[in-house]
Amino acid sequence: MSSDAFFPRARASRVVRSFLALLTLGLAPRPAAAQRIVSTLDVGGASLRYADSVSATAATMSPTVRADWARATLAASGTASQLRAGGWSTQGTLDGSVFTPAAGPLLGELVGSAGGSAHQDGTRTGQTLAVGRAHLLAARGGVWGGAGLGQTWDGAVWRVVRVAEAGAWAHAGIATALAALTPTAVDDTLHYTDATVSLRVDLARVDLGASAGLRAGQRFSAPGGSARSWGGASATIWLAERLALVAGTGTYPVDLTQGFPGGRYASLGIRLASREARRAAPASGRGVNADRRAGYDAPAGTDRRVLTFEVASATGGRRTLRVHAPSAAGVEVAGDFSAWQPIPLSRAGGGWWTVTLPVSRGTHQVNLRVDGGPWRVPPGLGVVADEFGGTVGLLVIE
Repeated sequence: MSSDAFFPRARASRVVRSFLALLTLGLAPRPAAAQRIVSTLDVGGASLRYADSVSATAATMSPTVRADWARATLAASGTASQLRAGGWSTQGTLDGSVFTPAAGPLLGELVGSAGGSAHQDGTRTGQTLAVGRAHLLAARGGVWGGAGLGQTWDGAVWRVVRVAEAGAWAHAGIATALAALTPTAVDDTLHYTDATVSLRVDLARVDLGASAGLRAGQRFSAPGGSARSWGGASATIWLAERLALVAGTGTYPVDLTQGFPGGRYASLGIRLASREARRAAPASGRGVNADRRAGYDAPAGTDRRVLTFEVASATGGRRTLRVHAPSAAGVEVAGDFSAWQPIPLSRAGGGWWTVTLPVSRGTHQVNLRVDGGPWRVPPGLGVVADEFGGTVGLLVIE
């Protein structure tokens, strides 16, 4: 297999890709019509060293598009690479999730994915997978478990793949963290378990990401397959609402299902994005793109000026709502606990706004308004459809 058969290909995990879909949907149902379509295009260059000895550089182009519906999401992505030494490589994936109606804190999900790659030397690969998951949700986090079955093709033989999943995620302020454990079996001969952790921090103009993984199981004989750990870091610097500079570096593991070696990567490029591609736009991939490996995105419908939404217990069954919106001149809240009457928040210094009011235990619907603008979902909350065809935030008081 020639070098262009290996460079570069999308290795974002199935778990992380689905977590992106969960955050996009807000872990809850949405309106029946397509809520939004989000797209990005990354154009840049990358350097890769794989199989412990082979180095390559290439120009890359990575488009992505995602559509969200009431209880479903569909995403397509790909990467086309032109190697400096000649040759080309392409790969793509199609992922979809269907969610059940929420039953209290419980939510079901059915995931389907298909993908493959093609290269100048005639090499082809492919993979299909179906996974069922059960999610247990809280106001700022959740846990899930699931199992799936599929097939993988290394260009010569189709093999059966079985996976299990368990994980947890948490959101606090500007940070979101994810941890997952994924046992995998290929036919009856290959068994291993990947443990992964990811962290994303969203600042006013910069998104930072980091990830790490560890593989346990039988010893493998594969090019670039000796390493059992990997990690990476990424930065997305938003120059304008739809324009960003993206960079990433790190290592990635052997793809044991399709026979691709592990290696090291570094990438730099420009991202062109649709208007809602980022929850918190600045105040003013795939492939080797580490930001796409992290896989995080955030729900649509939030106000870009609201960075943080918090709720703390007060006396007498009251709650203190805190909103971090440094650029706002005024912030209001409305919810079922206020009979949907707007309640203004007071400045508290440091860009924070607060209000204390009665909010009972249970599940509530709530929205925020900044400077008299449209009502938006507070960041970090689930998103549900209201009876008027709009969206509201799902606030759980335990």
